[in-house]
Amino acid sequence: MMKRARQHKALILDLRGNSGGEEEALQKLIGYFFDHETVLGQMKRRKETKPLKARSRGDNVFKGQLIVLVDSKSASAAELFARVIQLEKRGIVLGDRSAGAVMRAAFRPGALGDMSSGNMVFYGASITDADIVMADGKSLEHSGVIPSELILPRPADLATSRDPVLARAAELVGATLSAEKAGSMFPLEKEKN
Repeated sequence: MMKRARQHKALILDLRGNSGGEEEALQKLIGYFFDHETVLGQMKRRKETKPLKARSRGDNVFKGQLIVLVDSKSASAAELFARVIQLEKRGIVLGDRSAGAVMRAAFRPGALGDMSSGNMVFYGASITDADIVMADGKSLEHSGVIPSELILPRPADLATSRDPVLARAAELVGATLSAEKAGSMFPLEKEKN
């Protein structure tokens, strides 16, 4: 993906609805946008604090204009990515305030019962083990990323599948894209009850 992106002058990265992902994937992705090692923040645990860093991808770095789209369902690693881009002044973040759900968690699997009888119940729990404090000294937990430009679709936009956020992003990179056309590019899936 990044090899193709490097061939262009601008990239719109749509993280709306992205619930996050693995820490290593975040570090790798951030590395594609900076020509130097970047400190994402400080990982703060009960008894230790250590920097969370991303190594540059060197010659594979995307050097063009970057626009990041977020909304209230952008969480975890998606929020950290957007905030690092803001703090480092690497790009513009558009959309709605993000979820504010960035604490690091570790998955702990478990099992109850007797394997020999076949009566086993497997379960797991995600246990929060660290907060991430950003370079500005603030945590995103419960507050989220406030976009550089707050753009909220109106009820009429949602009802008619218009996407004013993507249309604005296109405008910022010099492209002409109506909110109607933007909305038809990536149709919203209706939530199932």
